[in-house]
Amino acid sequence: MRLAILLASAAILALADYPEDPYAVLGLSRRASQKEVKSAYKSLAKEWHPDKNQSPDASEKFMAISKAYEVLSDPLKRERYDKFGTFDESPQGRNAPGAGFDPFFGFGFGAFEDGFFANHRISLRQYTQTILEKSNEQPFIIYAYSNYCQLCFRLQNVWKAAVHDLEPLGYGIGTVNAMSDGNLLEKLRVTQLPTIVAVVEGRVVPLRHNMVHINDRIIRQFAQKVIPTYFITRVNSQASLTKFVEQWKTSNKVSVVILGATPEPRTRYLLAAMLYSQFARFAYVHLGDPSDEVASLRQSLLVKCTQCENVLIYNDFKESDAVGRLSISHANQLTKESLDSLIEKHKLLTLPRLSSMALLDAVCPVSSRSPRLLCVILPVTSSGAEAVHVDAFREFVKENGAAWAAKKIHFAYVFVDKQSDWMRPFVEKRKGQMSENSRDLLVIWRLEYVKVKFAWLEGAWTGRRQQTEEAIVKVVENKIRLDDVARLSIMTNEYALSWFTRWCRALWRMLETLWFYVTQEEAYIVLSAVGTFLVIMLGGYALNYVNQSEDFKKKPKTNRTEKDADWHPDDPKVKKDQESVSQLKAQRMMSTMKPLMHELRAETYFGMIRLLKPGCRSLVLIVDEESQERLTQQFAQYIYPIRNNKTFSFGFLVVDKNLPWFRKLLEHTLPLGEDATPKDGETTLYEKLKSINPRQTVGTVLALCGWKLYFSIYHPKHAECSRRFLADSDEDFSDSDDYDGVFGRGSEELGATREEKARLQRNVSRRYVNVENVLNGFPNWLDRLLEGSIRRYYIPEWPDNLK
Repeated sequence: MRLAILLASAAILALADYPEDPYAVLGLSRRASQKEVKSAYKSLAKEWHPDKNQSPDASEKFMAISKAYEVLSDPLKRERYDKFGTFDESPQGRNAPGAGFDPFFGFGFGAFEDGFFANHRISLRQYTQTILEKSNEQPFIIYAYSNYCQLCFRLQNVWKAAVHDLEPLGYGIGTVNAMSDGNLLEKLRVTQLPTIVAVVEGRVVPLRHNMVHINDRIIRQFAQKVIPTYFITRVNSQASLTKFVEQWKTSNKVSVVILGATPEPRTRYLLAAMLYSQFARFAYVHLGDPSDEVASLRQSLLVKCTQCENVLIYNDFKESDAVGRLSISHANQLTKESLDSLIEKHKLLTLPRLSSMALLDAVCPVSSRSPRLLCVILPVTSSGAEAVHVDAFREFVKENGAAWAAKKIHFAYVFVDKQSDWMRPFVEKRKGQMSENSRDLLVIWRLEYVKVKFAWLEGAWTGRRQQTEEAIVKVVENKIRLDDVARLSIMTNEYALSWFTRWCRALWRMLETLWFYVTQEEAYIVLSAVGTFLVIMLGGYALNYVNQSEDFKKKPKTNRTEKDADWHPDDPKVKKDQESVSQLKAQRMMSTMKPLMHELRAETYFGMIRLLKPGCRSLVLIVDEESQERLTQQFAQYIYPIRNNKTFSFGFLVVDKNLPWFRKLLEHTLPLGEDATPKDGETTLYEKLKSINPRQTVGTVLALCGWKLYFSIYHPKHAECSRRFLADSDEDFSDSDDYDGVFGRGSEELGATREEKARLQRNVSRRYVNVENVLNGFPNWLDRLLEGSIRRYYIPEWPDNLK
């Protein structure tokens, strides 16, 4: 117990000591300059200095601000944090743990120094905390080595050449030393050294190649192959290009069209498509395609060179030309910086929709106190009727976008019904009434990553642009102050992968992991044992089959005799055998169900009725002393299929001694008021119940729901012994004819007219019950009970006069 407490305490301290994001602490974006870092630090340090701020957490906040500034002001520390997301110092050369350095002799008994590998060294925490999540936007290639592996260091120049080609394109680079990070190698499923793996979208892909004959070209091809191709769509005609560009409204992304000279997209394009997948959709056109469709496409885009590289960007005004264009005579001249700069400048639509945290950070980034960046948001619903306001607002932003951008004002809209959690703190502080002819505008200023100041411009958007401009200018000039403060919640990603896609990817990764472990040397022993067991089982089955075949062949084939020729299925002997089998089967069912069937009496009253859990019912069969054994056997056969249903319990009621209880139960279902008043010359229903013939109740089944105070009833219509009985599960006890038919009495007790005497005479014949047939209709009634179509009789309380 003490050990568990110590481990939990250590984990809490480790988490508490884990550094915060320095950008979030200072309220800056990752592209902030050194001047912005210094300005944010000064303003926050003045605000949270313990000598000026009396808040209890001022000291901790001030220390976090100082540590964040220490990291971001140091170019080396900031670069390492941007790459790996931690403050860990990279173990360099001889000071690295496990480097094998000996201070006396200057060598490590066969160990080698890290050299170039140490520049990209990663740890287990960096991998789990940063690289796995970042691999959804940027793939990583990792080299696993050891200080005692000669081949690892012989391949150092090969790895260095591949890194110099891949890193400028935007590929993530990492190295793992087996001497100090063995746990990370297990996480990467590395079993031999050296090994190269790629981490893409959280999936580890090993390079399956003989490492002795590897070169930098093979590594580059492997790095390009592991990048998913679904980030770039292939376009080969004008119609497909038009269709691709027109999907900006449903995708909420700009369209980037790349026209290249190679048949397949280059690695730099795949990396860019993966990096900006949250903001843009990419398409690729092979300029060297000799088809007429591609030639017509080149002509429409004014591209004459088939060996050059062109990048076109289209936004939400598709009728205009590309808003961004870049043409390069050769792909090697297209640097990552120029490509990223072009996409970064035009990665947002004229009026984007806030549909994820990535878009929110791009449209409304955290800004320092001077100058502040404001976001004007149009809240609408996702219904088609709101599209008119969105289109008009987009036209307004297009005409004045440049002027507003110079004033540090960005525009966007949001679907309130899809981002209800994010909009809740803003809606709670809105005071005015909603108008049908106008829409409100929400102006926010992100002071920190999760803290904003905002104000509502109620009814500011009416379609009149002058009125909207005047309202926004008042905010810029501080005539309308942003006094309300709210904490932001995480935005719902409206374009997240569906559960089916996530399930398929998880299944594929699980199969990959299983295949990896199955191919390990440790699994050979287990597979050998399993294979031996299967061989023994199959061999035994084959020998048994051969022996049976030989015995069958040895049996003499006798000709059918004259007696056999006269054989008929209806022979008494055959019938007797079939009856014995059915009786044996019935006895087995009865032996199984007998412990589950209890007699309903005073001792079991509470357990079978009053104390039933909600949703549970008791099926009770009414029998007498003579028919108890026979009817319970039939009842057991019918309820045997539902014996494992936990919502049913089973029992029987001996009517000879508990007829008053059954009569009292039926009295609760009789009508009250005028419906219960008999006509002239007729007997009331209450009087009829007093003369119930107990024999006629035999075979009745009650479904009792003790919790909700209702029951359903199955009662066979007793007829002459030679006829089959049918069950009427919807018997209405408020009908006097039904009472006479169900609980018949003698003609000497009732009777006035000839028709009544005839009916009573038929009831007398029903006193003779054929026990063999009373439950024939019970299976159909049970099916209807399970599907919920049986009538229910609600009662005020359960009778308690059981004996």
